[in-house]
Amino acid sequence: MAGLQRSRRQFVRGALLAATASAAFVLLLAPTGALRWLETGTYDARARYAARSSPPDPRIVIVDIDNVSFENLKNSLSRWPWSRAVWTQLIWYLHRGSPRTIAFDSIFEGKESDAVDSDFAAQVHAAGNVVLAYAFVPTGENTDDPEVARAWQSLDREASAAGARSIGELTPKSEYTVTMPLEQLTQAAAGLGSITALPDSDGATRRMPLAHLFGSHSVPSFPVRVVDAAAGRAKSSGFTREGRSAIADSIRVPIDDEGRLLLAWRRGGSQAYQRVSFWEVICSMYPQNCLPQDRGKYPSAFFRDKIVIIGASATGAYEVRPTPMDAHAPGFIAHATAIDNLLHGDGIRIAPAWVLPLAVVLLAAIGAGILVYISGTVPGAAFALAVAGLYTGAAFAVFSRWHVWLPMAAPLVAYGLAYASSGAVRYATTGRELRRTRGTLDRYIAPQLVEYVLDHLDDIEFGGEKRDLTILFSDVRNFTTLTEASDPLQLISQLNDYLNAMTDVIFKYHGVVDKFIGDGILAHWGAFNPGQNHAELAARAALEMFERLAELNIRWKEQGLPQLDIGVGINTGEVVFGNVGAGKKIEFTVIGDPVNLAARLESLNKEFKAHIIISEFTLARLGDIAQVRSLGGVKVKGKTIETAIYELNGLGQAGASPAAKPAPDAAQTVSARADD
Repeated sequence: MAGLQRSRRQFVRGALLAATASAAFVLLLAPTGALRWLETGTYDARARYAARSSPPDPRIVIVDIDNVSFENLKNSLSRWPWSRAVWTQLIWYLHRGSPRTIAFDSIFEGKESDAVDSDFAAQVHAAGNVVLAYAFVPTGENTDDPEVARAWQSLDREASAAGARSIGELTPKSEYTVTMPLEQLTQAAAGLGSITALPDSDGATRRMPLAHLFGSHSVPSFPVRVVDAAAGRAKSSGFTREGRSAIADSIRVPIDDEGRLLLAWRRGGSQAYQRVSFWEVICSMYPQNCLPQDRGKYPSAFFRDKIVIIGASATGAYEVRPTPMDAHAPGFIAHATAIDNLLHGDGIRIAPAWVLPLAVVLLAAIGAGILVYISGTVPGAAFALAVAGLYTGAAFAVFSRWHVWLPMAAPLVAYGLAYASSGAVRYATTGRELRRTRGTLDRYIAPQLVEYVLDHLDDIEFGGEKRDLTILFSDVRNFTTLTEASDPLQLISQLNDYLNAMTDVIFKYHGVVDKFIGDGILAHWGAFNPGQNHAELAARAALEMFERLAELNIRWKEQGLPQLDIGVGINTGEVVFGNVGAGKKIEFTVIGDPVNLAARLESLNKEFKAHIIISEFTLARLGDIAQVRSLGGVKVKGKTIETAIYELNGLGQAGASPAAKPAPDAAQTVSARADD
């Protein structure tokens, strides 16, 4: 018992060390690409899950230059990009419906023709709410190109002063150039916004910059400028950091450590926002050029108070920007989602930095703790999976309900490592001790009793205690004569068959095989059978031993082997039960007068020409179900009072005898006389 307790203490220390090492290893691994990739995968799954309950803002409408538009207009408008005269007409038509703003997700750089460009600029100016796009392009070096200088200067009207708390992407003039629309378009537009993409390392768009910083200036990104224009603001005041949020004018959104908006996606993914085919708008503008079913679907009034984004999804007309929702999304989906988030002060909040080590350490500790308190591989594994599932469910729920991104990959990896390493520690400590204990018990105790013993190790006094048990002693008759007349190897094989069969019977009736004494068997009942009539179990085992022996004798006769006969003695009484001996020779056994009497009863079978002899103490436990023949009395060496003995011929219905009727005291027993 002390060895098992020592192994348990070793396991607790080892498991805690394994959990700590697992947590430390994962915390060191967390910033690397492998865990970032796993975490990103869990984020995308949560983003898709959360989007199911997040409807899009109905005010956002996309005029989509889709494949249908390309196909139907290829003859009249020639190749992409189309003439700016097309966009002049589109703005005129949309403006009639009084939308909040019209935003082009494309850059109109360079000249087309003086007339076309002038008309386009005039219509942009007349609408008064058109936002155009530009982009920053990294160069890696400084340039003195006058055109580049003029492009930077054209941003001055959009720029606000940047202070110490301003947030945005650092875009120094020494390392970037800027791709701007034609100057006269720049002057005519209500606002300009950057569509510079900042995808994650795997190429997917999950975040959106709110602003760009260069020198002492801050300029807004495309979604921010669209929201400003929709609210009637002439320019953005620039975002400043307040805790884990960004604030500008009436906008307040959560941001990550780099000051970017982590997008909260909407239900439907790439189809979340209403997408109006450009061809159907053309058919509403010029119904005479279209089939009846395509005419008049979108009158100008449809766009009243809408935020209209004009972009392309036709094959070859746009840059693919994967998102958690779609691997082939057009860029305007990310812009539309960012606009939606800005309108509602929405976005994904990243859990504070301290949450990661706390979650890792706690889950790793739980992984080790499971094996401390849960015994058995199957229950332990089931509980471990339940804990992992509980954390996973909580991470999904928090993301969906409050848009908070809890770390998942690192805690679960640490948890798995801690569980596995603690399992290895268990195998090397308590597992080894339990396996040795179980292996020993399996040789002596029925399998169903092994579980009971292991579950009650703390309640069993292996050092020795008095127990009321039923003892069975069996022996093969005339075995010495058989050894002289038989081949030794053949006899050993036959004896092993016999002992295996008898052991199976004893185990069947929940008995404990104490030892084999040559061809004899010492077994007992009651040590691990609480609430059962151990005398009845022993008696039924003895009767079945003869049935099995008869079957063996038939087989042995066919093999030309000698037949065996046995005698059995059964007695019930209080014995000393536990470890006996000292030093290198310790034996777990039962000792006492009841054991001696059981052996004496077995030897009397020859004298009385019987096979099973039981004592009066055992008979008292069996009660009326016992079918016996009285054999008189017998004195045990050292005793002056005879003990009545009986030949057991059979048993009645199981369970008919009382389960715990005490045996009579030997001193009060009147010895029976043999029948005439």
